[in-house]
Amino acid sequence: MNNFTKHRITVFGINGCHDAIKSSIIDVNQVIIEKNSPADNSNKVNNALGDISQNLIRKVDSESFKKYVDNNRAQGIFIKAQAKTFHELPNIDQKTACFVILDQVQDPHNLGQILRICAGGNIDGVVITDRNSVSMTSAVAQVSQGGFSKVPLFSVSNINKAISHFKDNDFWITSFENNIEAKNWYAVDLKGKSILIFGGEGSGISKQVLKNSDFLATIPMSHEMNSLNVATAVSAIVFERLRQILS
Repeated sequence: MNNFTKHRITVFGINGCHDAIKSSIIDVNQVIIEKNSPADNSNKVNNALGDISQNLIRKVDSESFKKYVDNNRAQGIFIKAQAKTFHELPNIDQKTACFVILDQVQDPHNLGQILRICAGGNIDGVVITDRNSVSMTSAVAQVSQGGFSKVPLFSVSNINKAISHFKDNDFWITSFENNIEAKNWYAVDLKGKSILIFGGEGSGISKQVLKNSDFLATIPMSHEMNSLNVATAVSAIVFERLRQILS
């Protein structure tokens, strides 16, 4: 995964900053620590800081720290970093490998939540489009609560080419869309090499992507509701897959 773009991001809070410092897909440029703060007194933080150059660490007083971030949730730590978004899809032999593909998701909060969900659900990567999609931002990183540093983000020009790549690697492709011809979400076998595709906030999944999928599945709704927020839908399916693998 040598072909990548770096995105400038900022992160605050002990857990998110710790995960960024320890991550192989995040390059930390600067760490600001508020003196005598929870972060300054945290063994978790201080142990992690041993992995980076001390020239990147700056300790400041409370008033100076507020110039970087004036938020109680910062817990006295703020970092400037660069997050990698990859452009070459991997070849994977692992029998239970799984990737989530997002077809034009544009809300940074949704992408952040999805990265957090995928980190918790043991997903190997998230694939987005390089057009009409949100990519890595500070808001995405913060919402993901560390997920941004654990799940690789891949950006592709064409989802259908990505589908072909994964099919060549023996993955089964399932699109989740409200469709009368679709199976119920819990009836799809997700234990093998799986690609899970979800549509954006307004447009859903494109017709060609649906056509190129091996399976279509849906999450039935009641009370005349016809769809879920995309992050909520991803959560339901990702953890159903994890249940199937662990059962």
